Amino acid sequence: MKKLIVLSALIFGLVFYSCSSDDDNGAGDTVSLVGEWRLTNVDFISMTEGGRPASDACVVELVTGYEFRADSKFYFILGDSDRPLFDPYAQDYWTWEGDAEDFEIVQTNPMSPPYNFGLNPTNIKTQKVDGNVTMTFQSKMGNGSEANFTLVKGAIDKSKTPVLTDANGAPFYCGFFDPK
Repeated sequence: MKKLIVLSALIFGLVFYSCSSDDDNGAGDTVSLVGEWRLTNVDFISMTEGGRPASDACVVELVTGYEFRADSKFYFILGDSDRPLFDPYAQDYWTWEGDAEDFEIVQTNPMSPPYNFGLNPTNIKTQKVDGNVTMTFQSKMGNGSEANFTLVKGAIDKSKTPVLTDANGAPFYCGFFDPK
């Protein structure tokens, strides 16, 4: 009987340890893209200067988050601004397909709005950090730059823009769209 109790306690302990270990270290296989994701960091690997309407870095500093909808509609959420460039909800500009392990964001008309926000992420990783699901990936951007992106699943605060770093790891701020 003692052996049965010890064995049961050992099995229970391993199951409990396994569950708590998963909670601390990874998001597991059940991460859903559907919902809001705050864009917290964009770390450039390469920065292409210029482009329409501005460089990739100038455009991406306006984006505060992503909204993936279950019907495959997708929205880039722009931060609060006195000079909004366009309303991302005015038309169905983007769609998405895939899952948290392999997805793509497609702009239905690459010229409207006048910048192709479409992304084809690679090296996608999800994990739980401090109880929040975090996703990182790498992607080329509309004007040719390439960057690592960090997103956190949760409500988007439009007053917070992502932290940008240039290819040398230095903080970057464009301010091209700031009111003059």
